Amino acid sequence: MTQRAQQPLLDAINRGVEQYFAECRSRVPGFVRQHFCYPGAWKTNRRAMGWDLLRAPLNLLWAPFYLISQLLAWGLHKGGARTLARLLRKIPSGLQTQVQAYLMTQTQQQLLALGEGGSPLRDAIAASIVAEQQHQQPLRAEQEQHLHSALVDALSQYALTRTATADISNTLFATIAGAFTLQKFTPGGLAIGAVLAGIIANRLAVADFILGPWLGSWYYSLFPVQPEAGLLAVSTVGVMALFAVFTCFSGLVSDPVQALLGIHQRRLNKMLTSLERDMKSQTTGSFRPKDGYLARIMDLIDAARMSLR
Repeated sequence: MTQRAQQPLLDAINRGVEQYFAECRSRVPGFVRQHFCYPGAWKTNRRAMGWDLLRAPLNLLWAPFYLISQLLAWGLHKGGARTLARLLRKIPSGLQTQVQAYLMTQTQQQLLALGEGGSPLRDAIAASIVAEQQHQQPLRAEQEQHLHSALVDALSQYALTRTATADISNTLFATIAGAFTLQKFTPGGLAIGAVLAGIIANRLAVADFILGPWLGSWYYSLFPVQPEAGLLAVSTVGVMALFAVFTCFSGLVSDPVQALLGIHQRRLNKMLTSLERDMKSQTTGSFRPKDGYLARIMDLIDAARMSLR
């Protein structure tokens, strides 16, 4: 069959794809209310209890390396080294948490209406073809197979936004905590750990000052003590351990706020738009949210502040 003869069928398929994703978009507000507003936010984030207390902080540590690998993959692909780019893209994004697994399942089943025994995408395409009186043409099952391939990539990227949001929440929490309790600018765990180590070292030096604590307080206010490496390491690790717990449950605060600001809605709609584009162009990987890049910028600010101490 020639391309011209196939065009009416291809147009009908694309209209079916558009109808299917329009129905998916209509479910976004209800999906956000159910899973990211109270009481649904508790039902979603309570799954962080358990092994997620270890998985979440490990994902935070791994996220910068994963982002760098994907940037390299993008550059290699553009430069023509596509085999190496494909290998880099196979690098895992991290350990899947229970919260991520739950949201990925709910997105697939509720938002996309997949996995319930029906085939809503094929039904929408079939209806469009029948409406165009092209029903004598065979309906290609590759459309649904391609949706599955694109969906795997998109859902993995969507799961990464949880890690990025937790990272951003940690940074904001550290900044606020430092401002109100330490009167310092502490944009991250490294910075707040260093400030705490400095305070502890200073107080120990004051207590041991040969002329007494009162003169010691005055002296070390003029000449602050630099904490030893061991104290700095213990302080930073302690802060990061506390942040690890906060990471697992930060969604209890950040999810309702993001829902109120429309961030969850925009992110899900962007994912659906990217999936629709992938379906029409027979590609994958067009959904690449920017949350991870923002989190890495905040990490750089934290590291830069540490280097200037």
